[in-house]
Amino acid sequence: MSQQIFIGSKITFQSLRDYIFDHKINKGDSIVLNIQNYEQITEEIKNSNQPIEIPVNVFGVLLVKDTADVVENGKIQIIKNEIL
Repeated sequence: MSQQIFIGSKITFQSLRDYIFDHKINKGDSIVLNIQNYEQITEEIKNSNQPIEIPVNVFGVLLVKDTADVVENGKIQIIKNEIL
C-alpha cells in the first residue's frame, strides 16, 4: 500500500498542481484524496469558471476519490501507474 503524504499546505487545486509539478509525479499515476478533500477540489474547480473534465486530471495525473475511506483528511496517496 502506498504511503500517505502531507503536502505541506491545505489541499487546493493550486497546491496539488504545484506538488505534482515540483515532485515530478508521472503521467498515468493517480493521487487518491479523502472524500472531503476531493469534494472541496471539485467545488473549487466548479467555482473557478474553468471547464472541468471528469475524471479530474492534472498534468496527466488522475485525481481519485477515496471510496474505501483510507486516506486521511489533509493528506494524499500516490498510486504509481496502477489501474484502480
